[in-house]
Amino acid sequence: MPSSTPAGGASATPDALESDLLTKLSATSALEDLQESLLSSLHRVGWTEKITSLATELLRAGRCETFDDVMEAVVASAEGRTHPALGSKNSKQNGESTSNGTKETKSNGTKKGNDAANNSNSNTPYDPVKYIEEVDVRIPEPIVDEGVRGLKDILREMVDLEDENTSNGDKK
Repeated sequence: MPSSTPAGGASATPDALESDLLTKLSATSALEDLQESLLSSLHRVGWTEKITSLATELLRAGRCETFDDVMEAVVASAEGRTHPALGSKNSKQNGESTSNGTKETKSNGTKKGNDAANNSNSNTPYDPVKYIEEVDVRIPEPIVDEGVRGLKDILREMVDLEDENTSNGDKK
């Protein structure tokens, strides 16, 4: 976290600063409002449906047997990590990296849809194993950016962010 001081005075330690921020945040609905906004954005772009589809296919394919198994595999996939239930999926080999580390699979220069609905509309038979291995459930960069901006806006009301200066010296 950048060097910061609470608006009402300096905290002696990072732990004290964190405690001060958590106390102030718990007194408002700012984080809940940000969470609601981000969940709405994720739903609009189809991310929640991808998560549901991946979880369903992991169970149907017999790659996971319990809720905990599904959660571990889905979280690994969302983080871009490998997991035994995801098969040969490897975030370092599938697609091309984008600026936030997410992957885009391309075919003939266009993005290829990775959700179950898109796969069911093609002439190719739907392959759940291929879906599990290729679906990208990482949070899209624009939504990550939205969350970072929202969190900075919330924190700006409570602290002076010292390294938030633009090139001309004005605060963002």
